[in-house]
Amino acid sequence: MMRWQFPIVAGLIVSVLGVTLYYRTLYYDAEKARKIAVSDREKQQVAFEQLSHQMQTISALDTQHTKALEHDKKLITQLERDVATSRRRLQVNATCPAMPTGSPASSLDDATRSRPTDAAQRNYFTLRRRIEIAEEQINGLQDYVQHVCLAAISKDLKRNKLNERK
Repeated sequence: MMRWQFPIVAGLIVSVLGVTLYYRTLYYDAEKARKIAVSDREKQQVAFEQLSHQMQTISALDTQHTKALEHDKKLITQLERDVATSRRRLQVNATCPAMPTGSPASSLDDATRSRPTDAAQRNYFTLRRRIEIAEEQINGLQDYVQHVCLAAISKDLKRNKLNERK
């Protein structure tokens, strides 16, 4: 009677071992996938934190340079008003071509001081505004490169060195 029970018991043991190995393989595959998912999530969290920090830095730089630009615009507008109301004078360093020696004297004792035309004054203030805008844009871009781009590169280099050591 033992003869026919032995193959059945052996078959059951082999089947149980096969099922155990199958589920063990599934478990290890699932554990490996979980570890990869956790690692990916951690990488995404780090990337999100870096992006958030960059956005805060960019926002602070933008606010700083916008305030500086507004301040400069207010100063130029005030200077323009002061020139228009004659509280200040707009002086331009200019030279006149030499007069021919045979011409009659062209200077008058009672003549008023020369001054730029109204169009020249408007153009002067327009150019000053544009120069201030360009300067702030350049300063803003330099700060962006320095605080955002180069900082990100520096962090990437440090992270790569740490990963190489592991």
